[in-house]
Amino acid sequence: MSKGVIYIMTTAVTGLIKIGKTQTKNFQERMRFLEANGYYNTVGLRRFFAIEVEDYDDKEGLLQEVFSKHRVEESELFALDKDLVKRLLLSFEGKVVFPENVDREKEFDEVTVAKKQDALFTFYRKGIKNGDIIHFIDDDSITAKVIGDRKVEYEGQEYLLSPLTYKIYEERGHLRDSGSYQGARHWSYEGVRLTKMKDV
Repeated sequence: MSKGVIYIMTTAVTGLIKIGKTQTKNFQERMRFLEANGYYNTVGLRRFFAIEVEDYDDKEGLLQEVFSKHRVEESELFALDKDLVKRLLLSFEGKVVFPENVDREKEFDEVTVAKKQDALFTFYRKGIKNGDIIHFIDDDSITAKVIGDRKVEYEGQEYLLSPLTYKIYEERGHLRDSGSYQGARHWSYEGVRLTKMKDV
């Protein structure tokens, strides 16, 4: 059985990721090349998650097939939630090679719990209406406008809270190793953290 690395990279385009594979010995060089040169006319590639597995060719082919409807033409770019793909990769037996020193099982549990909690949160259930303004916990000057049950507008674009939270931490250079966030925990409304608000 051949062993190699399957990786996920984020791009400059929110919600667009690259899923690829490489031999373990070539992983670092491949990452440096893609981060420096981009891929398929897409720039801003940054390594997000990578795992070394047996039969990496077959497993990467399976991912390409499963997510084929989200694929951009014949490329390795996909319009997908990076945490969804990460969760699937964490279900494989293997060794996480990026980020380093990650407990695979603990990471899987954390990502799964965060996604479940995020899925349960809705603005309307908390009495927050379209047009209301929420504030970023770490910097009250950063705001977003509610435009749907789970969507906000930030700098003219629509976001769910988890991807927006990731984007803001990435821009500030404060990403944590896992890269996964329960978005509602990082925002407040009228001085109350969203996850502390009671349902109406």
